[in-house]
Amino acid sequence: MKLPRAAPVPSPRLALLASLGVVAILAASGSWVGLRAVLLLDLSLLLLAALDYRAADRVRLELTRLPRGNLNVGVANPVTVRVRNLDGRAVRVRVRDEAPPPFAAAGAEATLELAPHGERRHRYQVTPRGRGRFQFGDLHARVLGPWGLCHAERRVAAQEETHVYPDLRGAARLLLATSARELASLGLRKLRRAGAGSELERLREYVQGDPVRDIDWKATARRRQPATRIYDTERSQTVLLCVDAGRAMAAQVEGEHGNPVSKLDCAVNAALFLAFVAVRNGDRVGLALFSDGVKKLIPPAAGKGQYRRLVSALYGATPSLTAVDFGALFRELLVRVPRRALIVTFTELLDEEQARALVVPMRRLARRHVPLCVALRDPGLERVLERVPSRPGEAFEQAVAVEALEERDRLRHLVAQGGIQLLDVTPRSLTLDTVNRYLEIKRRGVL
Repeated sequence: MKLPRAAPVPSPRLALLASLGVVAILAASGSWVGLRAVLLLDLSLLLLAALDYRAADRVRLELTRLPRGNLNVGVANPVTVRVRNLDGRAVRVRVRDEAPPPFAAAGAEATLELAPHGERRHRYQVTPRGRGRFQFGDLHARVLGPWGLCHAERRVAAQEETHVYPDLRGAARLLLATSARELASLGLRKLRRAGAGSELERLREYVQGDPVRDIDWKATARRRQPATRIYDTERSQTVLLCVDAGRAMAAQVEGEHGNPVSKLDCAVNAALFLAFVAVRNGDRVGLALFSDGVKKLIPPAAGKGQYRRLVSALYGATPSLTAVDFGALFRELLVRVPRRALIVTFTELLDEEQARALVVPMRRLARRHVPLCVALRDPGLERVLERVPSRPGEAFEQAVAVEALEERDRLRHLVAQGGIQLLDVTPRSLTLDTVNRYLEIKRRGVL
């Protein structure tokens, strides 16, 4: 494919030869014959450079960004650029891809040696720092001439829209897990078996082959014959995920994979993983996205279709620079969610005023539901305390960090009252700690 022409770019070799010409001119100063010889050499060098550029410009290349799936926020995603040499001679090409500006791109530029009619693939990684729609730009190629004097630049129109979704790889791994050992390797406790209920339906006479653990020994003593407990299949329970999209969730933290992401991105990833586990566990799952009011409310439902609706709802969620109104959220839930539910609220504890605004309506909510508050802790404060201060400024930073952590401890004690369960976790442990707490609540039969 013939690519657009561009201005020639001198190579380091041409610059070196040109500098040697300048040295020759200085050495031949005062000699007319010497100056004429140097001038002739320079003209010859320019002619060779022009011929070299022409040869490089006539090289036929094909550049393509290979198709790929959707990207995940906060993790390194591979991108592949394919370069084909359609000529019968070997060439050296420097390729560069235009990744979206908000992405951190590692290795988007590389030099490739292509054999005659050969093909090379350059793979690099991009780390999106936010969810939503983004645009890849054009592909660029810089072909070196056969004598190494000039480059011919090419630009290939390759603009392409890409979608960045929450990190759903954990859900994919869970979907493939088939044993308790594989679940444990993911950091998850064992899920309940389908049909293994916890509500006693009735007692019946023992039949050979019944599990010993199901024998009711008190009833056996009363009846003077073995009696077995029969359990009703556990009913579908309700889980409501409330995700704070206020200004505190816009803060950047070190995510689960060590890359900077917003607290909202961490909460979205954890909420969707919890939703996947709950749907797989047969529960009805709903969603409330809120800040100064309820922005989106998806009523609880079961099934894979509901999980896809939750993903679509959180795909484009962005933090708004407003205060959070917990009262408006919980008033809405009391009306719209009459059935007893586990209400998991992903938020941040900033100060005592905000904590009290959370506690009062959540205590009211605890009369009917099971509230779980999941607060994101910034590990950067704890790392500040681990350093030995060497300057007055660092000592001041430690004093501020100590004060902030002490205030957070007070807020934790304030929130964890009146039947409110609290998880105060770092982004790295957020997802697994939240899911394991959900599984613990299920196992204890609190719902």
